[in-house]
Amino acid sequence: MIIKKSALMEWLRNNYSNISCKDRHFNMLDKVKQFVNESFGKGVNEKGSEHFEQTIYWAQQLKPDADEPILIAAYAHDIARAFRKENSEETFKNRELDDPEILKEHQEEGARIMADFLRKEGYDEGSIKRVYDMIRRHEEGGDEESDLIKDADSISYLEINAVKHIKWIDNLGKDKIKNKIDWMYNRISSDKAKELANPLYEKVLSLI
Repeated sequence: MIIKKSALMEWLRNNYSNISCKDRHFNMLDKVKQFVNESFGKGVNEKGSEHFEQTIYWAQQLKPDADEPILIAAYAHDIARAFRKENSEETFKNRELDDPEILKEHQEEGARIMADFLRKEGYDEGSIKRVYDMIRRHEEGGDEESDLIKDADSISYLEINAVKHIKWIDNLGKDKIKNKIDWMYNRISSDKAKELANPLYEKVLSLI
C-alpha cells in the first residue's frame, strides 16, 4: 500500500511530535536540577540539595500524580537564595527569619529567575506560568498548587533545614529560631501535610 506524503506528514505530526514534546518536558526537570545546583555552586552542599530533593519527595507524597511543572517548582523554589549577596545568618540579626519583605522579594525573584531559564530552554508558556505562579507564592500559598509547594517545603524544612537554624541560636537567639520553626509548621494548609509534619516538628522542638 502506498501512503501519500501528506498523510505520512500528518501522522508524524500527530505522533512523533507528541513523543518528542513529552521527552523534552521529561528532561526539563534534570536540566532544572543542574541549573539550580550549578547556581548555588559550593552553596549546595549535601544538606542543601537534600532539602530540594525532599521537597519533591513530599510533594509527591501529598499529590502522587504531581506532574513536571510541580516537581520543577518544588526543586527550584529557593533558587533566589543562590543569587543573594548577604550572608544569610548576618541578614537576620536585626530581622525575623519570616520577615514579610524578605519573603516577598525571595518569591518574586525566584519566580523570575526560573521563568527566564525555562523560556530560554524552550519550555511551553503554559507550564512556565504554572512554575512562575507556584514559586511566586510558595511562602504564603493561596491556591492549590502554591499551597502544595508551601506544604512540601515546610515538611522538608522541618526534616532537613531546621537543624541548621538551631545552630544559629547562639548568634540570633532562641526565640527568633523557634518563631521561624513555628511559622514553618503553622503555615501548612492541608491536614495530610500537617499529620506528616507533626512528628518532625516535635522532634525539632526537642532539640531547642
